Amino acid sequence: MAVYKDEKIEFVQWKLHKMPDKMSCAHYHNKHELYYLEKGRTKYFIGSKIFVLRPGDIVFVPKGVFHQTDSYGTGINVERFLLSFDDDFVGEEYRKYIDELKNDNHVRFKRDMMYKIGEIFRKIEHEDFMHSKGYSEMESIYLKELLILISRHRICGDSVGLSPSYSIIQDAATYISNNYDSDLSLGFLAERFAMSPSHFSKQFKSVTGIGLNEYINISRISVAEKLLIKTDMPITDIATRCGFNDSNYFAAVFKKLKGITPKKYSVLCKE
Repeated sequence: MAVYKDEKIEFVQWKLHKMPDKMSCAHYHNKHELYYLEKGRTKYFIGSKIFVLRPGDIVFVPKGVFHQTDSYGTGINVERFLLSFDDDFVGEEYRKYIDELKNDNHVRFKRDMMYKIGEIFRKIEHEDFMHSKGYSEMESIYLKELLILISRHRICGDSVGLSPSYSIIQDAATYISNNYDSDLSLGFLAERFAMSPSHFSKQFKSVTGIGLNEYINISRISVAEKLLIKTDMPITDIATRCGFNDSNYFAAVFKKLKGITPKKYSVLCKE
């Protein structure tokens, strides 16, 4: 079940997985995440995109976007840094760098830049560990430096290293996200992507870590969120617009995924 998750990360977290690991479920946060893979290999599923990461890669997870990471099956230990922050921590003048990352989540560098990027993450970790005077301000400065260097020196990393089976499932996830209000029955999707229904369902779950029906609901609820914030459409109309035939079922799914009813969500976002 994909859910909201609060891991209580104030800003930075370094973690060594001594064995290959997999998130128990897809989830989302109310803060942005910047994930830096120091050692090992892992797969990251964000929204409708699949990324295969190698050491030195960064992925950006915008707040409110469902995601899951999986290094299980690689046979390689994983070491990674995770920064968790909101827009206010970087300030208005740095939002443009966040917007760049929202448009292109996967960051890869040439080899001569990898050491410098890793050093910034280690400086941030040091400040967070020591908690010396002004440590939070120093962390913010290092994060801003990191965002600028990412913008200057990044090279395209999208979908690098995807196997044919992963590429098909990514195409399926993208199709679902773009056609949330259409027929997304298992039979239709399996036929479209040339698989038997049972194989397509199992493959989708294996690659993304999210069940097919659950992912369809996530895609539809993501659109519903935007409509609840930006329009005054009745909830029943939003439900229909997003592919739900039953407004009560829509409300139940929304609350399960977001922890709040659509009506309350709309009111809170417009206050």
